[in-house]
Amino acid sequence: MSVFKKGVLLILTASVMIIFLGSCSKGVKNKSPEDVVKSLILSYQEQDTQAVKECYGVEKEDVQEDIQKEMDYNMRLFKAYQAENIEFEKSDSLGKSGESRLIYVWFTYKTEKKEKGQKCPVLSFYYVNKKDKTYYVVPAKDVTEEMGKYSRYAYEKFMNTKTYKNYQEDLKKFQEENPSYKEELDKRFGQLVKGDQ
Repeated sequence: MSVFKKGVLLILTASVMIIFLGSCSKGVKNKSPEDVVKSLILSYQEQDTQAVKECYGVEKEDVQEDIQKEMDYNMRLFKAYQAENIEFEKSDSLGKSGESRLIYVWFTYKTEKKEKGQKCPVLSFYYVNKKDKTYYVVPAKDVTEEMGKYSRYAYEKFMNTKTYKNYQEDLKKFQEENPSYKEELDKRFGQLVKGDQ
């Protein structure tokens, strides 16, 4: 799967298998599931490692290797976007698996190169847990098989909504107007990975 599909369709380390990711420093809001998901995305955009850790609820402990890899991947991906800013279009809950709530967020960004001035749409899914009236994003390593099954069910149902269809229309338009963007994004991401090795 290309970086474009991982990043633009779903910012997930393994979106096809529906393994979902799943206070405070400046900008981190965690009083609602939607707020903490938006804070995570903005923290990646700002390359703010401490804020990302707070969104995962691990700011006061050593970050486990799996979580660190997840953070590193998304830091590189957002850097590869070369986004000037991020605008949130819509975010809502798709229900719960156990005590974990599945949240989707649709956001757009304009790249620094402003490909035809068109905003690139991104759709992301995250599990969120609540602890002591505070919400945290669930790291991918903590997503259970049961949560994965619910994710597939919720995603299939979500695909029939107007929100998803509107997102697909915007994505198709962006791809048609910027046919080389996918390859450029893959190249930038690859260079960032090589640079960190």
